[in-house]
Amino acid sequence: MHASFAPSRLILLPLLIIVCFLAGCSEDQKETGQPAPTPQKSLFTQQPSAPFRSITVAEAKELIAKRPDMVILDIRTPEELREGAIAGSTLVPFWAIMQNKLKLPKETPIMLVCAVGGRSFAAGQMLVKYGYREVYNVSGGLVAWKEAGLPVKY
Repeated sequence: MHASFAPSRLILLPLLIIVCFLAGCSEDQKETGQPAPTPQKSLFTQQPSAPFRSITVAEAKELIAKRPDMVILDIRTPEELREGAIAGSTLVPFWAIMQNKLKLPKETPIMLVCAVGGRSFAAGQMLVKYGYREVYNVSGGLVAWKEAGLPVKY
């Protein structure tokens, strides 16, 4: 009868570890007694903002026009690049970002784009964890960019 409990313990242990990890990753600083960090002012909105946020394609277009220092990273595959790309973007492998192999100064403003916004969202969260201070995700990715009638290069 004890043998039937072994598989359930193997399932419960990883779940318990995940729950503990997620609970420990809370950014709530109320209990530490430390003051919350001062929010940075975004040069795009002139409002206090988080280091990472998703933006619409219209906001992305405006941000590109207003911020010549913005680095646009296309994290799709070389095969996906055949679908077109945002002018001025640089193809960077998704896994290079996830493995912290991006070699840009931490204060560089970064805009991430992928096909529909999922990979760029995940990569943006990782860049913030690695210390990058201003990261934007293009919601809807290149699909939304093209649907909005915005220009692409081939």
